[in-house]
Amino acid sequence: MKIIALSDLHGNLVKISESADVLVIAGDFSPLYCQQDPIGTIGWIESRLIPLFKKLDISDFIIVPGNHDFACTYSFFNDDLKTILSRHELIGRVHYLNRSSVKLFGKKFYGIPDTEGLLGWAFSKKCNVDYSFDKDTDILITHQPPKISGVGFVSAYNKDFGSIDLRNMILDSNIEANICGHIHTGKHGGCKLSLNNGKTSCIYNVSILDEDYNIAFEPTVIEI
Repeated sequence: MKIIALSDLHGNLVKISESADVLVIAGDFSPLYCQQDPIGTIGWIESRLIPLFKKLDISDFIIVPGNHDFACTYSFFNDDLKTILSRHELIGRVHYLNRSSVKLFGKKFYGIPDTEGLLGWAFSKKCNVDYSFDKDTDILITHQPPKISGVGFVSAYNKDFGSIDLRNMILDSNIEANICGHIHTGKHGGCKLSLNNGKTSCIYNVSILDEDYNIAFEPTVIEI
């Protein structure tokens, strides 16, 4: 299975020329100018994001929200998204995961939007974030990066913003991969990790922007 993964778009729709089985957006897709305007964000999804999806040679799309995606915290978001997907005949191809899962190409994807230490943002808590996920998860998609191999490290601050709790959950799991973002300039390229059961997993920071919100990275291609 071939996955193209990216996160932290903040409204930037980069060119994707490759074909793939699944495209994953691991949070913070909303444009900065309307991130706190749910109607504006939903309008952007229909007018900009959905047309991009329809142009791509990709079978399925997964969207997990992040701390900038305030629209996803409103009760009407799910219904509005379903209406849009139905209108564009994308029901069954676009999968919105908010502490939920979908099985595609024989692999179970599970999405968690939560981040820690950022009060006042969507899906954010200062502490006691619940990163639990289904035990049979194959590919874990989190907006928050774990504290592993520098995927959450920002050199400008000389600080690792990765989550220790998420790291521990991953170490005790059976996942094949964790796709994350949030920390724009965390280590990219994929980091191999030995799980407590002896299996090998890989962590991917797939943010496409730098800390100044300029496009700095290509979408990440992952073969599972």
